[in-house]
Order: sequence, then C-alpha cells, then structure tokens
Amino acid sequence: MTTARFPRTWRQTAVLVPLARALRLYYRPRVHGLEAVPADRPVIYVAKHPRTWLYLETILLGLVSFWDSGRVPFRPMEKRGTSLHRLPALGWVRRHVGTIEATEEAAVAALEGGESVLVFPGGARELYGPPDALDWKGRRGYARIAARAGVPVVPIAIAGADQQHPLRLPLGRGHSAWLPPVPLPVPLDYWFGAPLEPPATKDAAEVGAFADAVAAAVEALVARASAARRKPWSLT
Repeated sequence: MTTARFPRTWRQTAVLVPLARALRLYYRPRVHGLEAVPADRPVIYVAKHPRTWLYLETILLGLVSFWDSGRVPFRPMEKRGTSLHRLPALGWVRRHVGTIEATEEAAVAALEGGESVLVFPGGARELYGPPDALDWKGRRGYARIAARAGVPVVPIAIAGADQQHPLRLPLGRGHSAWLPPVPLPVPLDYWFGAPLEPPATKDAAEVGAFADAVAAAVEALVARASAARRKPWSLT
C-alpha cells in the first residue's frame, strides 16, 4: 500500500496556511518541548481528542509542529464518511488537510514513506467525554503501528482545547450542538513529551505494555499542561 506525499498544494498554501496564521492570532499558542521531537525522521504523535468539532486546533498544530519548523509533516488519521465530512466548509477543510484513513495499514504506509502520523486514540469517546480526561481502554493500534514501522511515539497535550466550547447539547443519534458554535479564543498551549521508542519485537505482551506506557505518558502530560494552562483571557 502506498500513500501520496503530504499535499503542499495551492489549497494548503493559499487557504489553509493563511487560516492557520489567523488562528495563531486567535489562540495565541505557546509551544513546549518541540525541540525534543526528531526533526529528520517520522514519528507517531498521539493525543487526547479535543472536545470540539471545527478542527481548528489541529490545523494550528500543523503550523507550529512542521510547516514553520521544517520538521517532517504529519498526516492526521480519521474515520471517513462522517457527517462532518458532508458539511460545506468543514468538509472541504477535512478533505485537504492531508488526512489518511484510520487504519494501521494506511499509517504504516505513511511512516514508511517518510511522513509522521497524528492519532487520537480516544476518538468520539473523548470528543463527547469530560474535559482533559483520557479514555483509551482497548485502543492500542498506535502501539502496534509503532512496532511495525519502528518509529517513536511522541505524546502531545493541547491545554485549552477542551475549553473552546463550554457547553454541549446532545441531540440524539450521535449528534451534538456545541455552544458557542464558534470556539472561544482560549489560549492554547501545545506540549510535546519525550519520544518513546517502541519494542523491537511485535510480541503482543510487549506491545501492550508499551501502549500502556504511552497512555500513562500522555495522561501525565495532559495533567501537567492543564495545571499550567493560562487563564482564558490572559494576554501573556
């Protein structure tokens, strides 16, 4: 299986990157620990899924982690064909940010092609769950991918991402109304943890232990980031 290289097309350079630069003004991001992330080899970024539906903090993550730094670009992994993909503007964005299908085969192909991947193991559980709380029970695909591809895993925490919409109104059948509908301009702090090397073997027990270690590292980083988070209207 092959994956096309990250799409630095006119849609990226003329639309999405200017959008990301505007988001930098809106969210006033600070970056912590990026210097520890390898700049010349692919990695697997793993993070808690934000409690929001607009994808803005993820677009900004691309700007601060690789577009402006020269690091290896990441390909977000996502489920295809959701209701969000059918929305006029958001659907267009999701089709052109360089996502790949959320399968182990697609992730390994991207990594072997020299690109990083971004994984939100909690998915909808964390999208609709309590703020700043991991729910990765039974989700270990990221560890199997790391072992297969032989690449490190980098924990990420985005402080403030879960505070963009203070209220969520369940509408049934998996739909929700997020309030306010436009995310609040909360300060975002991007924290990158130390890279974790996967086991050299694909033994299920060792891969499982590695998955647990990664989850614990992300949970600790989320707690640290949350404790250090700036006040919503801070100017610093």
